[in-house]
Amino acid sequence: MSARLPLFFLLLFLYGALFSLQEGRFSESSQQLSPPLPPVIQKIALGYLHQLGGEMLFIKASVFYGGVKPGRDPLEYADPLAHYFTAAATLHPQFIDTYFLCQAILPYINKDYARYANSVLAQGMAALPDNFVLPFFAGFNDMYYLGEPLEAARLFHLAAAKPNGPPILEHLANLLSAEGGDIYAALIGLRGMYASEKDEQVKKRYAREITAFERAVTALEAIRRYEARKGAPPAALADLVPDYLPAIPDVGPIFRLEWKPPHLEVVRVAKKATPRR
Repeated sequence: MSARLPLFFLLLFLYGALFSLQEGRFSESSQQLSPPLPPVIQKIALGYLHQLGGEMLFIKASVFYGGVKPGRDPLEYADPLAHYFTAAATLHPQFIDTYFLCQAILPYINKDYARYANSVLAQGMAALPDNFVLPFFAGFNDMYYLGEPLEAARLFHLAAAKPNGPPILEHLANLLSAEGGDIYAALIGLRGMYASEKDEQVKKRYAREITAFERAVTALEAIRRYEARKGAPPAALADLVPDYLPAIPDVGPIFRLEWKPPHLEVVRVAKKATPRR
């Protein structure tokens, strides 16, 4: 034991010296990140140390990104970083820090990298099935960056069903279902939430939303009657009046109807920001 202690400190000193040398060279160069070896090869090479290999890839990606100069085009380094996240998640899928860093860097670059981030997050969802944050991240990407409300709704439903999953995600999933055109599913979901809710103020909000969705359903049923008779959906909602509807249903002030044949969407009305005085 006494002989090993000096050896340990010697190795620690050498590691620190090499790390300092590498950091010095890194700061003087135009930071580049070479692509990692394919995860399959790394698994074979590392054997039982593949988890450590995943953490090392995460550290290397973190150090690189921390040294990126402000204003640098992210497309210059996004691809190798994306491969680092994939490799790290493959080698050590339970290491959650990889997914947090991936989410912080990739999605905002462009839609392609938002989809890439979701593929990395899918590895985490498979390895950490009780974690609600990972499907929340993926759902946020679908909602905010990719404009895919139905897929976002599916992921928010999944997140809300996890242990400690926030109920607000279930509510958001129902709103996104309606925005994606699945109004019946949204209505059923909201009615279920209304029935189980104890807070009277929250129940009032749910009731207003349920009323708006029920009105939207009358328009949806009118569209189906129109299509059954005419053989094609209407070009505009105004074509339903007066033969199929006495008037276009009012779903405001929370929502508005958007007809994008063949889908009727119930879209939330964005609130205007109150100007500061």
